[in-house]
Amino acid sequence: MSRSLSPRVLARAIGVSESSLKRWSDDGLLTAARTAGGHRRITLQEAVRFVRAIGATVVRPDLLGLTDLAAIGPDWAQRSDINKAMHEALENGHAAEVRAMVQSLYLGGWSPAAIFDGPIRFAMVEVGKLWLHAEWGIVVEHRATDICVQAINQLRFLTPARPATVAVAVGSAAEHDPYMLPSLMAATVVGECGFLDVNLGTITPPAVLINAAKHYQAKLVWVSASAGQDSRKVAADLTRIATELKELGTAVVAGGRAVNEIAPADLPGVVVATSMTEMAAFARGVLAQYRAEHPEERPERQDQQDSGDDGVDGE
Repeated sequence: MSRSLSPRVLARAIGVSESSLKRWSDDGLLTAARTAGGHRRITLQEAVRFVRAIGATVVRPDLLGLTDLAAIGPDWAQRSDINKAMHEALENGHAAEVRAMVQSLYLGGWSPAAIFDGPIRFAMVEVGKLWLHAEWGIVVEHRATDICVQAINQLRFLTPARPATVAVAVGSAAEHDPYMLPSLMAATVVGECGFLDVNLGTITPPAVLINAAKHYQAKLVWVSASAGQDSRKVAADLTRIATELKELGTAVVAGGRAVNEIAPADLPGVVVATSMTEMAAFARGVLAQYRAEHPEERPERQDQQDSGDDGVDGE
C-alpha cells in the first residue's frame, strides 16, 4: 500500500501553510482521500504530482521519505553542470547521490524521458568508455548500471499509479540482448505517460513477448535491441512481432543501436524511436487514440487510501 501523508506533513515538506494546502485540496488542485474518521490523506505519488504541477520546492524531503535528497539540497536540479555531476557520481559509485539526483530532477519538473536522454545517457556513455582503457572499467560500468537500476525503480515508485482498467504496454529487450537499462527506462516512460506497464526484462524470445502481449491485450509493445546483435535476426523478430499482433491492434515500437542499423523498409509495422523522448511522444499518441475509442475507461485520479504510516493525526 502506498505511503500516505496528512496535509500538515505535506505542507511542512514544501514550506507552505496547512490552510493553503487544504484550500488547494478543496479547489480540486490536490486530490485527497478521507479516512473513516474524516481526516484527509494524500498519497506520496499525488504529493509528487502536485509538487511538479505547481513548481514547489521540497524543503523537508525527509517528511516525504525521500531521505537521499537531503545530501544534495533542494535546488540541485537548477545547477548548470548536471550531466557532469551525474557522470562523476556514477563513476565513483555514489548510489545515494545518484538516486537523489534523479529524484531532484523529477521533482523539479523533468520528465523521465528527459532524465534518461540527458544526464543518464551522457553519464553511461562516458562510463562505458572506461572499457577501452582498463579492465577495471567493466567493474565501474556494471556498478553504474546497478545504481541506475536502483534510481529508476525509485523513480517509478514516485510516478502516478495506474488503475488496472487503463491500456497496457508490454515490452522487453530482444532475444539475445542482456542489457536491462533500456527496457527498464522504456517501461518507466510509458508508465509515466499513462500506460499500465509490464516489463519482461532482458533476453526475451519473440514468442514470449507475443504471448504476453496477447494475454494482457496490450495496446503498445516495445523492444530494445542494443549493438552487437545480428541485425537480420532483429529485423525478422520485430517483423514477426508486428505481424502477429496486427490483428490485436497493438502498436509496436523499437529502439536501440541494433534497430538503427536496419532500413525502415525492413521493419513493416514497426515504429523506430531513436530516443526515450520520441518513445514518449509515440506512446502518448497511442494512448490518446485508445482513450478516444474507449471513453468509458478514461482514468481519473485514483481514490487514495490511508496507510496510517505518517503518524500525524487530524487534517
